[in-house]
Amino acid sequence: MSYCFNYDLSKLPRDFFRDVAKLVNKKKLHKKLGATSRNIVKKFGIDRTLGIQLEDAISVVEDLTDIYIKNLIYQQSFKKAKKKILLIPHCCRKYMDSRCKAKFNPEFSSYFCGNCSKDCLANKATKLGKAKGYMVFIVPGGSCVKKILDKVDCDGVLGIACPEELKLGINLVESRGLSVRVVPLIKNGCSNTKFSLESLRKTL
Repeated sequence: MSYCFNYDLSKLPRDFFRDVAKLVNKKKLHKKLGATSRNIVKKFGIDRTLGIQLEDAISVVEDLTDIYIKNLIYQQSFKKAKKKILLIPHCCRKYMDSRCKAKFNPEFSSYFCGNCSKDCLANKATKLGKAKGYMVFIVPGGSCVKKILDKVDCDGVLGIACPEELKLGINLVESRGLSVRVVPLIKNGCSNTKFSLESLRKTL
């Protein structure tokens, strides 16, 4: 049903929605809406669609909400960042064995893409990132991020990972006073994970 009144959102301050997101995040208001998350999961049958337990599906919805809020909060400051890095999960590589030609550098605890497979998500993401001027790292796990941040001078971090890892990563990046944006995996696991290249392209 449409509204019975007219409005013009352009009259609101430019940062209105970002300020609302900051307030929601500060007060953790979305965390107090557990019943809402449960209703969303049940209404859309997310637990059945994903084949996971109800409580796990609720956790996914709440984590994705957290991530969306953070992306909104840092949208403008991230655009202004001059030195950005892109963190790609190694589990999205096409091959997880010697067929992958990525080189591991222990100094950064990171792989660096060898561009061996055109249809590899890590390869595609690496090319997108480099084309936009990002330093690109393919990380074996979230624990490697601290080492990279210790060694690399940057003011913006874009990470790709599962929602749980992203939340931990966001906390770490925020503690360094850096801007952060994230792209959640749409398929998790220890290998053959997937994320939306289009979402990455827009976020870059």
